[in-house]
Amino acid sequence: MTNAKIRQKKADQVDELEAIIGKSSVAVITEYKGVKTPEINALRVKLRASNMGFKIIKNTLARSAARDAGKGDVESVFSGPVGMAYSYGIEVSMAAKVLIDHLTSTKSAMTVKGGFLGSRPISAADVAALSKLPSRDVLVAKVIGGIQAPLYGLVGVLSGTMRGLVNVLDQRVKQMEAK
Repeated sequence: MTNAKIRQKKADQVDELEAIIGKSSVAVITEYKGVKTPEINALRVKLRASNMGFKIIKNTLARSAARDAGKGDVESVFSGPVGMAYSYGIEVSMAAKVLIDHLTSTKSAMTVKGGFLGSRPISAADVAALSKLPSRDVLVAKVIGGIQAPLYGLVGVLSGTMRGLVNVLDQRVKQMEAK
């Protein structure tokens, strides 16, 4: 390949990474040293089933793409032989969850180095904490339940007061009829 073709290929790779980094809501960066290709492909299949992706990336191209995507703060996570699991959706804990589950179930040599959430870099400990979060649906249900509980309590108190008033009036009517 000529230098011009190599430069064009690298520019295309940077553009592709820029699109991935720019659109992704969360990414988990892993070091894949010592991991065989079939294991990486198995991880890709698991992530793809959850509408996520995994890409082996070249650090210099990834740093350039992060700067171009307006996420220059996350450049620090790109060092060493790294792969990136990423997700575009609002379910930010799912990428970490699927990746951590895969690593523990296969006893993989792959390690989590960190990642980014939005445009903020996160550590490996943050990724582990993120993987333990409940899904978005569960969190929404808990919030709604927390909002509903006091309202049901208020309705119970108000209806109890009304019921008491009705009982007093009913007893007074019976007392007046008895006379």
